[in-house]
Amino acid sequence: MSNAITPDIHLSAITAADASDITAHLQDHEVSRYTLLIPYPYTLEMAHEWIAGIADDVQRNGRDTLWAIRESSGRIIGAVELHPGSAGKQHVSEIGYWLAKPYWGRGIMTAVVKTVVDRGFREYGVRRITAPIFAPNAGSGRVLEKNGFVMEAPLLRLAYHRDGQFYDGRLYALVREE
Repeated sequence: MSNAITPDIHLSAITAADASDITAHLQDHEVSRYTLLIPYPYTLEMAHEWIAGIADDVQRNGRDTLWAIRESSGRIIGAVELHPGSAGKQHVSEIGYWLAKPYWGRGIMTAVVKTVVDRGFREYGVRRITAPIFAPNAGSGRVLEKNGFVMEAPLLRLAYHRDGQFYDGRLYALVREE
């Protein structure tokens, strides 16, 4: 998928050339602290391993599920994933994302989520998209709410463990009605 989000932001495939920028962005603990799958500290080797696994995901899922968020120069500034559901839940996908801190507060992620959700519903046949978040991650909650997601579970007690600390969670979802 190569989609223009705004005149300055677009989505495209993640490539091996992105590894150093990914590593630099994820060295900021504020970017990864409310994620489960991004370790901290983050190394260049981790970036290369992650990128190498993307092709396996595409082959396993039969479609792209993960995209780079890029600024107009082509430099990666974040990533977004629409992870497909498991057996019996093929109609459900889970969205996850991160954005480099210098780009926070500009509406970029709100626009990215809208584009990916629209694609999930329109092209992938998804009927429900979920987004579990760490309860303290108010910014992510706002992004989801601006895109019509409903907080279905406002308190998932001790749902996450990160950096030696337990966090409550929230579950957001958006359903395509027919």
